[in-house]
Amino acid sequence: MSAFFESLARRRATLVERSTRQRGEVAEAVASVRRASTEPLLLGAGIAATLLTSSPKLRGWAVRGWALYAFLRRLFDR
Repeated sequence: MSAFFESLARRRATLVERSTRQRGEVAEAVASVRRASTEPLLLGAGIAATLLTSSPKLRGWAVRGWALYAFLRRLFDR
């Protein structure tokens, strides 16, 4: 009977190790996907901000929009 329980313990330990390894792989994949999805967005936002601020007329609207965004963010963060 002892051998049976020892084999169960070994099998459980193997499953726990595999599960831990798989969790690490999943976390790595999620981080990679997040990086890959945010890089183009940040690049596009930077280009848009550059274009907006290069025009004197659009610069004023960009400042107003940013001020509105900051106000609403502060209002709803309470």
